[in-house]
Amino acid sequence: MTDSERLKPLQHVAAVRERDAARSFGESARRLQEEEDRLEELKRYHAEYMERFRALQQQGMTVAQLLEYQAFLAKLQAAVGHQEGVVRLRQTEAARQRADWSDRRTRTKALDRAVENLADAELKAGERNDQKSLDDRNQRRR
Repeated sequence: MTDSERLKPLQHVAAVRERDAARSFGESARRLQEEEDRLEELKRYHAEYMERFRALQQQGMTVAQLLEYQAFLAKLQAAVGHQEGVVRLRQTEAARQRADWSDRRTRTKALDRAVENLADAELKAGERNDQKSLDDRNQRRR
């Protein structure tokens, strides 16, 4: 068994791990996008309620309405703050997953190059041996 053939199982394992890391990164990026979308939705919702609140203030509102709107807006603002924290966590996770995938991709490429270089060297060595054998046979005929 040649050196390049001995490295084939390692090459396969590296490719599988790279593919798994890419899948994890993709899932992480998808979760991040979902959380960012949710954050934007909450911000839009908060902005809409702030506009309604301002419009009602100008028209006049009861103290009960004022307190109710303020409490609701505070809850919305807290939800926005919480969601911003979730987005930061997802960003960190996605960055970590991307770095892991990138590392695994680099390793896989390096192993692929090593196997290719070994196979080329083995092929050239085989060709040299064949040529030497032919040369030796031709020398014996003379």
